[in-house]
Amino acid sequence: MKRFSIQQIKYGWVLLISVVIFFTAYLLDLLSLRGSSEGPFVMGYVVATLVAAVWAILNYVDHLKVNPLYQKDDGGHSEAHAIFQYIPHQYLLFWGSILVLVGMLFFIVQYAVPSFRSPWGMAIGVTTAFYGFGFYLSFFMYNVLNKLFCRK
Repeated sequence: MKRFSIQQIKYGWVLLISVVIFFTAYLLDLLSLRGSSEGPFVMGYVVATLVAAVWAILNYVDHLKVNPLYQKDDGGHSEAHAIFQYIPHQYLLFWGSILVLVGMLFFIVQYAVPSFRSPWGMAIGVTTAFYGFGFYLSFFMYNVLNKLFCRK
């Protein structure tokens, strides 16, 4: 179960900053008058996305491990090994699925039970679903990077 541990997510405080920025921008967007400028909200989404991208980079770099079997070729006598070890990132799929399911649950409750409809509920649902999809995207990006960095 260590592969699915939330402790695999490093630099959680950076990710939390991104979540708070996105949630706040989305909630304020929902609460604003429709005729008002969209600029500040779009700026909030862009900043949240950039902070999440910084988190994804920091998280990936923190998981890179130098292969202890890696040796430089000394006259063709040593066996070639990859510089970095492959680190599976299934925790991103697991927690991404949890977040997407929570987001979908919020959407279902919002539309099925009119008394539960609120901008807060919608903002929570959208934020959790989007960050869940972001975890999926990070998983696929990490696998591409692993294929680049972890080959001989």
